Amino acid sequence: MTEPARAYSSMPKAARRTWVVPRWLKEAFVAFAVISIAVVGVSKALQHFGGKVNRAASALEADELRIGAAPAFSLPDRDGKPVDLSAYRGKVVLLNFWATWCPPCRDEEPSLRQLARAMDPRKFQLLAVSVDEGGWPAIDKFFSGNRPPYAVALDPTARTSQTYGTTKYPESYLIDSEGNLRLKFIGPRNWTDPAVFTLLDSFGAARRD
Repeated sequence: MTEPARAYSSMPKAARRTWVVPRWLKEAFVAFAVISIAVVGVSKALQHFGGKVNRAASALEADELRIGAAPAFSLPDRDGKPVDLSAYRGKVVLLNFWATWCPPCRDEEPSLRQLARAMDPRKFQLLAVSVDEGGWPAIDKFFSGNRPPYAVALDPTARTSQTYGTTKYPESYLIDSEGNLRLKFIGPRNWTDPAVFTLLDSFGAARRD
């Protein structure tokens, strides 16, 4: 006698049963697919945004620094009150080292004013530290009574700027809201360049409403 036809690992046809995909498995598969699509979308968005930030940093010739706490300091302002870097924790800080006798510093100063006026002071602070040995008289003459819309402190011995590694002026440092050094700018910049706002926005700063 001929054996019954067999299939599916020699299972007799009579023993076969139709297998129905459980509903929970279908729903799990759909959920997994949705999550996978979302993850891919977020990943692509981050890559695009990260690329935009990198392009902005490159356009500004910003040097990326090893992330670490910015050196602490406390220096006097025009009224003799201490300007303490730690007081700006929670804000993105652009720290600018400059001098009145520095022509490139004079060239970039108008754009620093515009930047300070454009940014939301709740999330951003511009701090300019002068290394003038002549002290405040030299700084007052430089501003000619037109007081800047940003904080100015005096470091006549240049000790603080040297701590940051500054050897030429101007030099600027971007410090994130947690007090970490992130970027360094050697030489003057046009601080109204759109790339500047892209960078600041990526670190959590924002323009005024």
